[in-house]
Amino acid sequence: MGDMAILTAAHKAFEPLGLEGYLPVQVGAALAQKDLGFQRDDEGENISAKNPQYCELTAQYWAWKNLPGPRILGLVHYRRYFVKDLYAPDVKGQILTAADIRALLERYDIILPRPTYKQVCNGILHHDRPKEAQNQPMVLLEELMGRRCPEYMPSFEKFAYGHKASFGNMLIARREIFCAYCAWMFPLLEEFEAMGRAAGVLAPRMCGFISEYLLCIWAHHNFPPEKILFLDVANTEDDRRALGYRVRKALVKLGIFEPVSRVLFAVYYKVKGG
Repeated sequence: MGDMAILTAAHKAFEPLGLEGYLPVQVGAALAQKDLGFQRDDEGENISAKNPQYCELTAQYWAWKNLPGPRILGLVHYRRYFVKDLYAPDVKGQILTAADIRALLERYDIILPRPTYKQVCNGILHHDRPKEAQNQPMVLLEELMGRRCPEYMPSFEKFAYGHKASFGNMLIARREIFCAYCAWMFPLLEEFEAMGRAAGVLAPRMCGFISEYLLCIWAHHNFPPEKILFLDVANTEDDRRALGYRVRKALVKLGIFEPVSRVLFAVYYKVKGG
């Protein structure tokens, strides 16, 4: 396997890219009727059967508990990868190589998806609303973190009450950082799962969704900004001829994507957020 394992989580058959260091992992293998022919997440110590709730994190848990060798670990998706240039004609050719990753981790502690604006329904909290009018899973997370790790609350505020976050549970880091995050995150997520079930708000995939916030919170609390590298994520199944993609590409090339997005989302939150 070598010194690197970038887990490529997949719940269905796909054509692996064959890049050095990338390890396809069948998530939810304990529940699957078909073996996809690559590494399963139900070997050794695992939570594979929790995949409907934990999503791609069952691959992350499997690697944490069962991959002692690689000094670099990460998590991506079968169709979503970190890229150097999102708008290059051949986006697959822009996916980080093993050499790219080794070089980047000489300068940075962790690689995360570039933050994007959240949808109103996507877990945002509001300072001017009473508790009962808030997103209830996020209220539970706030309660849990305030009780279990109050030192993280400034970072929680930034992402739970802010308008942007990194999504996808994607990361790449040195082994000790990857494992430190897992050791912090999975016990919290297990307790959140129990709280959500007791409160009747544990919808499918909820733990996978909540962990996206936990990753942002943990990284923000533990690393200075200059040690976090935010990169674009490419969906290799996106239609790059679509109008939305072409408009975004034009705005990026003109250098005005962020200010235009800020204005549009300010209007969006005012209309949708009430």
